[in-house]
Amino acid sequence: MKKRLMMIFILLSAAVQMIGLIVDFPWKGITLWTLSVIFLLMAAYFTKSPAKN
Repeated sequence: MKKRLMMIFILLSAAVQMIGLIVDFPWKGITLWTLSVIFLLMAAYFTKSPAKN
């Protein structure tokens, strides 16, 4: 399940960047890059392996 979530968030980040190339509005750069970084951080969170006891 973690691999799927990681892939979903990576694809969401790519989709946000692609949409950013099409859409034109004020503050486009900061909002799109912020969303992309959030999605990539969430993808990185799901790549962590569980703690071994």
